[in-house]
Amino acid sequence: MKAKRILSAVLAASVVLFFLTSATAGQKERNFMVTEKVYALPEVTLIDSAGEPVMFSEVTRDAERTVISFIFTSCAGICPMITANMTRSVPQLDKMGDDYQILLISVDPEYDTPARLADYADRFKAGTKIRFLTGDRENVFRVLRSLEALYEGSNKMNHQPVTLISSVKPGAWMRIDGLIGSEVLIEQYRKLVDGQTG
Repeated sequence: MKAKRILSAVLAASVVLFFLTSATAGQKERNFMVTEKVYALPEVTLIDSAGEPVMFSEVTRDAERTVISFIFTSCAGICPMITANMTRSVPQLDKMGDDYQILLISVDPEYDTPARLADYADRFKAGTKIRFLTGDRENVFRVLRSLEALYEGSNKMNHQPVTLISSVKPGAWMRIDGLIGSEVLIEQYRKLVDGQTG
């Protein structure tokens, strides 16, 4: 039993090391893909970490620009890196204007209650610019479907790193597939703000 726990810890550490290496290499070798997509946000209600309801179809009206990604609080792989990178991005994003929000949506809504999301946000010192969302499983998965972020099978570990940044065009989003660091997020966000692409 002890050997299994040690093996699990080693495997988890290896996964984190692999993704950290990939994220760093990706910034130099561009191991991510940027596309422009148009999405119709579903009219469903999610819940934030304060227990407040959020009408998802109207969420982008809360700020001029919205960044969205996906996590779950019990994840030991890419989710902590996604969350940490979003947190690290905030000071630079602030310099480009403070009318933005970052939404991190749980792909494990049954486990990720508002209280668990609040604890997770505190752990990462996420601040007020980052809003964590959960909700009824059916509603969460309607959101995932609408944003082409469904993961394979029923294993939440299969969810892929995706970052979305709202564009000035109605319903248009910059979609970044792949695990990216804060530098890439800031670079792509700046390109979108400056009216560039890719």
